[in-house]
Amino acid sequence: MTDRAEAADGEDDESPDVSEETTEPESTKENADAAAVVKIIDTSSPYKDIVRQLQAGPAFQVGKWLQDQDVFGTKKLAAEAMKSVFPSGLAGYAAGLRSMDQLAGRERLKYLKATARLSESVIGPGTTSAWRTSLQVESVISQILKGPTFKVTTPTWWAAEEIRKSLGATVRRQVYMTDWLAQIDSGRGLLSGTSSRPLSLYRDYVVGLGKSPTRFEISSSLYTGQGVNSLLGADALSSEAVREDGDLELEVADRVETDLLTPQQAGRLGALDELRQALEPVDIKVVEMLEGGWHVVQQAPPAAAEMAANCVVEALDRALRAAAPDKAVEAWLPTSGRPEKEWWSPAGRLTRAIRIRYIMQGHKSETKLALSLVDNVIVLQEQTSSRAQALKHASAGDLAKARCLLMAAENILSMLFTLQRD
Repeated sequence: MTDRAEAADGEDDESPDVSEETTEPESTKENADAAAVVKIIDTSSPYKDIVRQLQAGPAFQVGKWLQDQDVFGTKKLAAEAMKSVFPSGLAGYAAGLRSMDQLAGRERLKYLKATARLSESVIGPGTTSAWRTSLQVESVISQILKGPTFKVTTPTWWAAEEIRKSLGATVRRQVYMTDWLAQIDSGRGLLSGTSSRPLSLYRDYVVGLGKSPTRFEISSSLYTGQGVNSLLGADALSSEAVREDGDLELEVADRVETDLLTPQQAGRLGALDELRQALEPVDIKVVEMLEGGWHVVQQAPPAAAEMAANCVVEALDRALRAAAPDKAVEAWLPTSGRPEKEWWSPAGRLTRAIRIRYIMQGHKSETKLALSLVDNVIVLQEQTSSRAQALKHASAGDLAKARCLLMAAENILSMLFTLQRD
């Protein structure tokens, strides 16, 4: 993650380090993923010719070489070069996967898991990997929605049809957006790790839920899924290719509006009322900051995008400081189990990460998701502010991006403050 300048409110966090919470070594994961791919190829003869074609392509070959030959620690740099040098190879790789998708059959879930991990290993975080990951997420959620939690004739009061529809629609929108971006990407880098890594974390979360998730886990899946969707839209609109091509910016902004913003905004006001009630005893000005951000986007003055993005960060920071006040957090730190390097920012203030951990005590997986969402919202906010300073008027893409950030903040805060934890 890129280094960040100190936020306006004085918070100056380092990126959350989630590596310490990973129980399975990466090498073990890669071996398991490779074995899954081999098994699918060996047991499904229609795949063989297509896979051979993929493996013969330049993107796959360079990616495999990078995987095996990272002699001087240049793997990341070379992977980025691969994306620009071999756009046709990436397009061929994606086209081959699309052909294979039609043949998955009963092995579809295993196949999607394998191709998602394969893409992450070969190409790294980005548009193609996000597309494959979203397909895996959709398949997993589909199984959950057919499982015991939702299968009974008279569902439990919280497993309502509204939640089923909302969660299913949320992951479908992830697929719609990433699928379309993958089709037009051609090595242009329309998505980055800013959205594809949180999406991968989201995938890992829903995969770990099992067949009968709790009410809190289902609700967390909904809010964090919508938050990830917002990051996908904002990340695409932040890409260099989009910023430098006015026609592409309009096209992406229109797609973000159609696939993400308009559908998710349908139930926004009701959710905002619930958030207002939850935050009233904490800091009611948080909701007012969000409403101010929406107002400025609608009015669209010259600095609208920057002002709205700043409202997002201020709302998040106010909520975190109010719900995790300094004295309470400092008293908790010695028993928190977190290393001291996570406690304080370079400016000597409690980090956002440690405040979130305090608020989400006892919910490790959900904490990781919240940390990832908040951290990348901050990155996108800073990109928005930097761009706004160079422009006199916000473009359609800038305004759409600001709306994505506002929606992401509302979903993050809803997960932190409105859900009844089991």
